[in-house]
Amino acid sequence: MKPMLKQDLKKLVLSLSGSERRHFKSGYAAPGADKDYMNLFDLMCKEDGKDLADDIESRFKKAHPKKSFDNTAAYLYKVLTDMLVQMRIDHDNWFYSHHCLMKAQLCFERSIPERGLKELGKIKIMAKERQDNLMHYAASRMELSSLSEDSFPDLSEQQLVDLQMKAKRSLQNLRQTHEHYSLFELLNHRLRAQDIPSGDQADKKLNDLILSELSITTRGSQQSFESKKLHLLFQAFFLSRIGDYSSALNIFKALNVLFEQHPQLWSWPPYDYLSALDGILDSLRSIGYHEEMDFFTRKIQMLSTGNYPDHFLQAARQSLLIYELNAAIGKKDYAGALTLIEKNKSFLPKSKQAVNSDKQLELLFFLSVSYFLNKDLHMANKYIALGILQDKQGSKHLIYRVSRLLRMVIHFEMDNLDYLEYEIRTHKRLFHKTGKSFALERLLFQVFLSNPRRSSTAKMRPIWKKQQELKDKLKRKADEKELLKYFDFLAWMDALKPQI
Repeated sequence: MKPMLKQDLKKLVLSLSGSERRHFKSGYAAPGADKDYMNLFDLMCKEDGKDLADDIESRFKKAHPKKSFDNTAAYLYKVLTDMLVQMRIDHDNWFYSHHCLMKAQLCFERSIPERGLKELGKIKIMAKERQDNLMHYAASRMELSSLSEDSFPDLSEQQLVDLQMKAKRSLQNLRQTHEHYSLFELLNHRLRAQDIPSGDQADKKLNDLILSELSITTRGSQQSFESKKLHLLFQAFFLSRIGDYSSALNIFKALNVLFEQHPQLWSWPPYDYLSALDGILDSLRSIGYHEEMDFFTRKIQMLSTGNYPDHFLQAARQSLLIYELNAAIGKKDYAGALTLIEKNKSFLPKSKQAVNSDKQLELLFFLSVSYFLNKDLHMANKYIALGILQDKQGSKHLIYRVSRLLRMVIHFEMDNLDYLEYEIRTHKRLFHKTGKSFALERLLFQVFLSNPRRSSTAKMRPIWKKQQELKDKLKRKADEKELLKYFDFLAWMDALKPQI
C-alpha cells in the first residue's frame, strides 16, 4: 500500500467519534469473523501520536505474520468508508438523495418502475427544498428516460413538455451557478497568484470580470441562495483586495445574514457555513480588522456547541481558537492570548496526527506565536516543532512554509546560529521545486546570517534598506502580504534595529 493511503487511513480512524467507533466495533466484529482488520483498527485508534504508519505496519506483521498488511489496510478503509456513508445517509439529505437515486436505478433495472418513480419523486421534493439543481436534473432525466422506455404510459404531450421544461430550468440554473463559480474562482486565483493589478490593461481585466459577474446576477436565478452567496463572496473578495475594507466588512455581514436566514439550506454538518466564516475571518485578519473579528468568532462558537458529529465540532473548535488567538495578537493583547490557551487546554493538539492537518498546523502555529510574543521561547519552539513534524504533506500549504520561517526566528532568538545555517539550506532545497521564491524569505535569511546583534551599523545598513523597499512594495505584493497575515516578520526585524 502506498504511504499516502496509510496516512489517510490513520487520519480516517482518528476522525471517528466515540459513537462511530462503538458502532464499527459492534457491527463488524461478528463472532467467528477474521479479526485481523479489527486488530489493525485497534492499533490505529491509539491517540498518543507515537504510532506512525510504519510502526503500525511492523506491529501488525508481528501479530499476523501470514496476513498482508496492504490488503488488510485496504479492506479496513473500504469497510470504514462504507459504514460512514451509511451513517450519513441516515442524517444528511444530500447523501440520502444519492442513495434514493441509486435505488431508483435498481428498481428500473429490475422492472419495478413504480417504485423507481416513487424514489425519484422523493428526490425532486428534497432537491427543490434544498435548491439542489444538479440532483433535481439527475432525477428528472432518469424519470424522462424511464417514461420514454415505457412508451409514456397515461402521459399527455403537455405533461411531457412540462416535465422537460422543469428539467431544462434545473439545467439552466445549474449552468448559471457554474458560470458564477467560475468567475469567482478566476478572481480569487488572479488576485492571489499575482501582484495587485494596476494600469489600464489590468483594470480592464478586472472590469471585465465585474461586468460578467453583474450580468449573471441579473439573470433568472438571482433569487437563489447559491447565487446570492456567490455574488456577496465575489463583491467582498474584490473589495477587500482593492482596499475598500469598510464596504467589504458590510458585505461580510450581509453574507452572514444570508446564511442565518436560510438554515434549512446548510449542509449537514454545516461545513459550508463554517467555511464561509473561515473565509471572512481570514480576510479580516489579512486587512488588520482585528476588532471586527469578534462578531464572526461568536458565530463559530455557536456552531462549535451544536448537535453535530465530533469531526465537525473539532474543526469548529480549531477555527474558533485560531481566530480568537489572531484577534488577541492583532490587538497586542498577548496576555489575553495565553488566557485563551489556558481556557482551551482540553482542546489543544496532543499528537502529531491530525484529522485536518493544515488546520491543526495553523492552530499550532498561533499557539507558538502566542508563547513567542510572551517571551516563552521553550513553549514556542515546542508547538512549532510539533506542527512541522506532524505531516510532511503540509509542505504544499503556505502555513507550513511560514511555520518553518517562524521556527528560524525562534532559534535566532535562542542564539542557535549553527542550526539556522542548516535550516536555511534545508528550506531552500525543500521549496526550490515549487519554483516560488519570496522576497521576505530572502530578507529574513540575510538577517539571520548577518546577525544584527553582532554586526556593525555599516554592514546592516543595506539590509535595512532592502527591508524598507519591501515595506513600500507590500501594497502591491499580494503574495508577500499572504505571509505577513500569519506573523509580522517585518515588525520583528524592526525590533532588532535599536540593538545594532
